[in-house]
Amino acid sequence: MSVDEAALGVIRIANANMIHLLKLVSVRRGRDPRDYALVPFGGGGSMHATALARELQTRRVIVPRHPGHFSAWGMLAGDLRHDVVQTHFARVSDVAPGELDAIWRGLEARLLETFGDEGIGAEGVAFARSADMRYAGQEHTVTVPDAVESRFHELHEQQYTFRLDSPVEFVNFRVTGSATVQKVRPVEVATGGDGALKGEREVDFDELGRQQARVYERDLLGAGDTVDGPAVVEEEAASTVVFPGQRLHVDAIGNLVIE
Repeated sequence: MSVDEAALGVIRIANANMIHLLKLVSVRRGRDPRDYALVPFGGGGSMHATALARELQTRRVIVPRHPGHFSAWGMLAGDLRHDVVQTHFARVSDVAPGELDAIWRGLEARLLETFGDEGIGAEGVAFARSADMRYAGQEHTVTVPDAVESRFHELHEQQYTFRLDSPVEFVNFRVTGSATVQKVRPVEVATGGDGALKGEREVDFDELGRQQARVYERDLLGAGDTVDGPAVVEEEAASTVVFPGQRLHVDAIGNLVIE
């Protein structure tokens, strides 16, 4: 095959692998991708995202500003978090509410010590309790907020498509502690102006064939600007591909929203 055909084959394999992973966290967990937006990041995420959205029938792709550095921004914007888990096997019917509360309080005390070592007092920490639960005799568990049995049946059916009349048992008890930190806030971008269009070039859109696509400089796109596919939006660390039939608009804080 030609170099172009080989390159297209590489892209198809990469897209197929990403589709598989996206289905693991959506369809296979009982979530319909059509109900969500796809947010790509990393240097190559926005190059593949619109093709993945077409395959998954996801209606919206949101490319954040500076997607190549989005993980670093996330580290600055994320709250502090620690998790602690304790294994404790017991049938739900055999455990008193006070016993559950005692286990969780012990885990919370451990987390308060950890946050205290980081200079954060108890008043700044929020806790979320959960438990890994399963039907007696099963291997796989479902993590259930506050260990509510009725909620376990719902979540089990959502993930595995069925529920049973079997006894339910606890496997692990979990507590997540979080402390809010000062956030790096996104700023609004100026409205659009002229000069973003850099030219045109031929782009291979796989089964849609080779088409002439307009090429834009992202830094020169402003709030309210729209771009109809086929198009490519370039920036220093990433490129965003807009397929024929897709439309891009720039929102108030500079995200590229493709529908």
